[in-house]
Amino acid sequence: PQIVLGLVVNADGFPVAYELFAGNTFEGHTLIPVIKAFKKRHKIAALTVVADAAMISMGNILALAKNGIQYIVGARMGNISQTRAVQIRSGLAETDGATVRVKTDLGDLVADFSLKRYRKDKRDLEQQIEKAEKVIAHPAKAKRTKFVKVGDGAYQLHTELVEKAKGLLGIKGYYTNLGAETSEQAIVTQYHGLWHVEQAFRVAKSDLAMRPIFHFKADAIKVHVLICFMALAVSKYMEIKTGASLRRIVTSLQHVTDATLI
Repeated sequence: PQIVLGLVVNADGFPVAYELFAGNTFEGHTLIPVIKAFKKRHKIAALTVVADAAMISMGNILALAKNGIQYIVGARMGNISQTRAVQIRSGLAETDGATVRVKTDLGDLVADFSLKRYRKDKRDLEQQIEKAEKVIAHPAKAKRTKFVKVGDGAYQLHTELVEKAKGLLGIKGYYTNLGAETSEQAIVTQYHGLWHVEQAFRVAKSDLAMRPIFHFKADAIKVHVLICFMALAVSKYMEIKTGASLRRIVTSLQHVTDATLI
């Protein structure tokens, strides 16, 4: 059986809530139900949702705003207009750590520039261009490839798309409805904390063996996930208290042969 798990963690990565959905549920449709259920259950008046670009849609943004929920959501920079891309690039001036803020229909778009990210993006872009050129040179072996378009009955390099990608090297964006009292750097810092969510899922799937699920009845699946969630909470608590990773903690505990419990 396949399921979709919506997991909520706090700033320390400690799991505080989760919701289960059928396996064929689009993850972009899970954000609002999870947050509304969490707010109702704990009687929370205000909170800020931080989520990655997979959750971004006009519907989700409007729903968050309608429910009075503040948000910081990753932006798909490749979808912005060329005019806006040039505006952002100009504002950042390729300065490491620089930020810029512009108004959009999805809220303020905060963008930052990272020299380290620039180097990685540049390497990736060069590899994609090289792959596109190989496809153009050998059309018989053509596969779906970025930066390749069909023109005059032949494959061509999509130069406009390449130039736009070059203009966005090293840049990452975030949509938010937080006011000017929240600095651009604070917004970027909050978003970068999403690695806690990724780590929580990684621990749940690997160390705690949440998947695969061998149960077939809904109640059994729910109990299985609940046990894993409780184990995740205990694991994260130990990590926070000790400063050690779960695997290191488990390895240390395996050497304990005798203990006194009070």
